[in-house]
Amino acid sequence: MDTIKCLIQEERTFDQGFVAEVKVIEGSIPQMIGVAGQVQCNDTIYQLPIQIVETCKNDRKYRLFFSTAAYQEQKRLQIAEQLRYQIFELKVSDNSFFQLQPSDRKMLLLIDESALFESLAIIDFLSLKKIETDIYIKAKRQQWEIIDYVKSKLHSNINFLSSSESQEAYSILDEQIIGTKLFISGLWPMVHHIEQMAKVVGFTDEEIQYKGIGRKKEKVFCVKCYSYNRKKNQNEITCEHCKTVLDVSSHFSKRLDAYLGYIHVV
Repeated sequence: MDTIKCLIQEERTFDQGFVAEVKVIEGSIPQMIGVAGQVQCNDTIYQLPIQIVETCKNDRKYRLFFSTAAYQEQKRLQIAEQLRYQIFELKVSDNSFFQLQPSDRKMLLLIDESALFESLAIIDFLSLKKIETDIYIKAKRQQWEIIDYVKSKLHSNINFLSSSESQEAYSILDEQIIGTKLFISGLWPMVHHIEQMAKVVGFTDEEIQYKGIGRKKEKVFCVKCYSYNRKKNQNEITCEHCKTVLDVSSHFSKRLDAYLGYIHVV
């Protein structure tokens, strides 16, 4: 984990958070895109998700995306005001939340309106890397301010999707050229639905990345009766169907979209 100290040079506020252009005055970040879970200004620490994109390595400039949606409006304004003219500190995670391979040339992004702000860093990153990017937003077109920001600053192709469950979504996935990579962002049911459609048309696990928001309904697959169970915060459960006691494995099967439940041995 890397610690950096920053100073805001410019910012723009949205309902879900604010975007800040900053200069790093102490410390460094090894990757072009990263995350932090808190910001500290003087003796005050705020717990909130922050995404980080390097905009100019030589000038030590970065763009920070502060997601403040969990706070009430007054608190959001207070955070932005406190950080505006003071040096603040971030602890940046070593793990990138988005992977781009050297051979990647085109990205397809399918984003729910509820996850639009959280997806700005990835859109920004792809624009800076000059990757051909098509963006489809499942929206009621209520977030025009963020959409206008994306259009004017990031120069990406933006289209609107009426439903993630429609033939329209399937056709968009099916018409992609070989080598296109997919990123999905939204509520977990949408993510899972589009992921399954993508695999039907030929996308592989390696070509799909996603970020779900909200609570994920995790499942346990019973290896005895081949049925699914709700995952609880327990290492041992009883199958809801065949009543077999199962040990819940830490192994997650992408094929089954569930954790494996093995027969408990006494």
